[in-house]
Amino acid sequence: MNNFDEWTIICFKRAERDQLLQQSDKYLLSDYPISSSNLELIKQYRQDLRNYMNIPEIVNYNSNVILPPMPQFSF
Repeated sequence: MNNFDEWTIICFKRAERDQLLQQSDKYLLSDYPISSSNLELIKQYRQDLRNYMNIPEIVNYNSNVILPPMPQFSF
């Protein structure tokens, strides 16, 4: 694999991850109606997303690593 392919994989994975972080931002707003238990789920999910870029397979340019799933919860 050449450097362009490696960089492309990293950029694509980071963009995917950043989009999911952005989509979950609303849950952290102080006026968003969310229970404390669901808020903890979202916080852990967001931490998992941030940690995602440090997974050895991502660092080694493996494009088959799946992003953490959004937690399911009810309101």
